[in-house]
This record gives sequence, structure tokens and C-alpha cells, in this order.
Amino acid sequence: MSLKVTLFGGTGQGKTTYTLALLYLMATGIEGFRIEAENADSSTKYLNPWRDFVIAKKWPAPTMGRREDQFTLLFQNQPITEFRWVDYQGGAINIPTDESDEAAQLHADIQESNAVIIVADAYTIATRPLIEAEMLTSSTYIFNLLNTYKFKSALAGDDINKGITIALVLTKADVLPEEFRVNNYQGLFDRSREVFRGVVDFVEEQRAQTSSLRPWLYPSGMIPVSIVGEGNASVADPGQGYELATFDLNGPPEPVNVHYPFLYAIGNELDRNALYLEEEEGELEARFNRLNRNVLNKILRGRTIKQVYQERQAVAEKLQELEPKIRAVTSVANKKMRSLIPS
Repeated sequence: MSLKVTLFGGTGQGKTTYTLALLYLMATGIEGFRIEAENADSSTKYLNPWRDFVIAKKWPAPTMGRREDQFTLLFQNQPITEFRWVDYQGGAINIPTDESDEAAQLHADIQESNAVIIVADAYTIATRPLIEAEMLTSSTYIFNLLNTYKFKSALAGDDINKGITIALVLTKADVLPEEFRVNNYQGLFDRSREVFRGVVDFVEEQRAQTSSLRPWLYPSGMIPVSIVGEGNASVADPGQGYELATFDLNGPPEPVNVHYPFLYAIGNELDRNALYLEEEEGELEARFNRLNRNVLNKILRGRTIKQVYQERQAVAEKLQELEPKIRAVTSVANKKMRSLIPS
């Protein structure tokens, strides 16, 4: 099977630098995991700006437009899954679809995604008033997108592929004020839940459902990350208004926690799919019969219910074969990620 992972967030949140660090680390491998690009040029396009960042100590230019690349995730050199990685510039999230083709494509990507990685500036979350942090991280826009394309359809029962895995990456953790670092970043986690409360509240409501499956449809975790490492960056200007803080690089980058959100997204999405397929195996036809005919036609796309059932059985069998590898991914990532839902 092939997954689709979309990385997005507001302008200046650290998406580009995070992506470069992640793909650099995963290209050669870390904790037994690595990724292979569909072709060598895809890797080179990411590795070149990372090289310039490391050697010249200059922050990389922001992502322009939309990028989509095909990769394979491997564990101990054994393939786990293929995935499409989609990366956006920050401005796309704040523009109506009738004003931008890129914004329209982002909406379509969110709708099709199995997992999303949201990138948010931890320094902004920690140091700006709450309402400013919400605007600068685009948290309200992010909730609006997820609510429109993932949450509403699930509640309405129109989508047999319900749910989505959500990973929140809190960048620039190395420059946080001390009060947000103590007790394993508890202050940062509490503040982030406030800033992203729309997503948090929805997922928390789903976890409260009595269905055996419902609580697992929206795996959601967050983690503070650093691209440069402790002591290798300092605040040059704290920023105000629309201007975000700027930082000086004082040493070569030493990425921290960068790969865990990615492994969390992939592993929990594979796990979520396996659980969902297992639960629905015996009642797929009954579910189809309850659907509106127009919705059913969109799902079937010219196939019969029997053909869809056979396809999903094949996927379920494949996921069963992958079970040990899925456990390998999730066991690594879940130890590090903090639940988006307060305990």
C-alpha cells in the first residue's frame, strides 16, 4: 500500500528546515529506519540546500509552491511502506481556493491524506499572546481545513476511510524560555493545546466515544524538535506584529527529535488502517447498503461491492504481514511523542 503524508503550517514556522533535516537523517538511516527516494534527483534536491545550511550557516530559503515526492520507508533494509510526501509553502493555508490554484491543491491534498504533519513555531507559541500565537501559527486555518475535509465527513458517516493521523511538530525548541522547558516541556505542551484547541477538542471528543474503534481513528501526538541543537542558535530579534523572531546560528546543526513525528505519522496510520479493516471486515456490505447512493457511487467508482471487499481483504492481509514492522515503527515513535489530548 502507499500512504500520503502532507506537511503544512503557517508562514515562517520552520517547515523547510524541518523537512531538510528529516530527509537528511532518514536518507542514511537512524534507529534502523531509513527512506529511499523514487529517484536520486529527489534526494539531491533536498540534500543540496541542507549542505548549504550546514556549511554556510545560513537559514534555507522558504519552500516555494508545492512539492510532492515518492519515497519508501525501510526498517533494517526491509521495505515497510511506500509514501508520497507533500510539502507546502506557508502562505497557501491562508488564501481562499478561488484566489490560488496552490490553495485549491492544498485543500485536495488534505482531503486525500492519510496523515498530516503540522509544523508550528514553539517560540511563537511560548512568547506571544494567545490570540497572536493562534494567528501566526495559522492554528485556526489548520482546524478549518481538517474540520472541513476530515472531521465533518467522519461525523456524517459519508466516508468509509474515516480518521487521520495527526503529528504536531513544535520547532525551535532550543530557544524556548526556561519556564516552557521544565518538567519535560510541560508548559509548552499546555500552551500548544490552547493554541490548537480546535483540533484538540475534536480528537478528545472522539476518544470519549464508546465504540471500540472510534478512539483510535485520530491518533494525535506532538513533540518539541530542534534542528540546530542546544546552544547552536540564539535569539537575534524577538519579533513583533507580523514579524516573527529571527535567530543567529552559532554552530553546526545537531538535529534533535526530528524523525519521531514522521515515524509516528507513518506507524500510527498503518496501525489505524489495520484496526479499521479488521473491524469492518464482517460488515462492509451492510455499511455500503446504509450509504446514500451518490456517496456509494463515488466510493465504488465503477466497481462492485464484492470487488471492493476483495480489494480491502487483500490490503488487510498485507497489513497483517506488516504487523511486526508496524510495531517496530510505532514502538519507537510513540515513546517520544506526547499525546495531543491532556491526560
